Amino acid sequence: MRIAQISTNTIPVPPKDYGGTQRDVHYLTEELVNRGHEVFLFAKKGSTSNATQTFEYESDDPKKQLDFIIKNLPPDVDIIHDHYGIVAKANPPIPTISNSHSKGIKGDVQLRVYVSKFILRKYGKRKGYAVHNGIRMEDYTYTKDKQNYLLFMGRLIKEKGVHLAIKVAKKTGMRLIIAGTLNDKAYFNAKIKPHLGSKISYIGPVGGDRKRELLANASCVLFTSTWDEPFGLVLIESLASGTPVLGFNKGGVAEVLKGMPQLLCRTTSEMAMKIKYRNKRLPKASECRRYARTRYSDQIMTDRFLSLYEKIINKKLYKIKKNTLWNRRKAKLLAAPNGDDK
Repeated sequence: MRIAQISTNTIPVPPKDYGGTQRDVHYLTEELVNRGHEVFLFAKKGSTSNATQTFEYESDDPKKQLDFIIKNLPPDVDIIHDHYGIVAKANPPIPTISNSHSKGIKGDVQLRVYVSKFILRKYGKRKGYAVHNGIRMEDYTYTKDKQNYLLFMGRLIKEKGVHLAIKVAKKTGMRLIIAGTLNDKAYFNAKIKPHLGSKISYIGPVGGDRKRELLANASCVLFTSTWDEPFGLVLIESLASGTPVLGFNKGGVAEVLKGMPQLLCRTTSEMAMKIKYRNKRLPKASECRRYARTRYSDQIMTDRFLSLYEKIINKKLYKIKKNTLWNRRKAKLLAAPNGDDK
């Protein structure tokens, strides 16, 4: 197939540090190419890929980015997979998926895809499809021998529950390493900073080898989100590293860890208890790795998207509209001198 992948203009593909959406786009693009498909990637400047052709946005203006895509989209593309939203909302005369990596999808679009069945039910009203995130197992270091520390990895905001991870660490008496971007200074100063010391440390955002090392060597990863996570990429990254990850039994977390119910918790006290008796209550490193590989690999994610692409195209589940933003913009671009919209 000839497939267009539309990434955002926030972070290049692949991301160096944080960037779940862009990492999904990267894994999917690379695996599709490996299977012989032609992939045309539209992404932020600085992106690198093995796509058939990579187009880097020339402007930060979404309107100009849409025009850029219209002008550069190769002919006879079979399907557009939009992770950004600007193409799907323009309704091109091509089967187009709008892929939400967080919550709902606004606007009139052909086809909606969510990262979990939970989000499909809650925000999609069961209209659309659900395809889980996937990761390349080889990108994560695996080790059976763990060090005596707990790890929190994510944005430092109230909804991620960093203060609860600190509470769990204090209940267990273990060292806690906090890694991630500082997005809420007031929250950090009030709920995190007062607890920093020899036992609890904040090391800032991490990526690459440092991230892999921390995930692989941690005794346990704490996923203490207080809101309904759409998916929770750290969950499968931890398991791929052979490290058990404990999360609260809600939202997408409950769905991702459904096959390992011993990792789901209701309270910080339950979480601390499981850590204290981790040798008996938590899965072994090999079990964690196997769980991630058999459910959340990039190959499985690609399998599911390819099945969906074929289903959409063969059964014509999409509706082509005539007077759309895409067609109006294209007509205006073709009418302008040299194809430029003045």
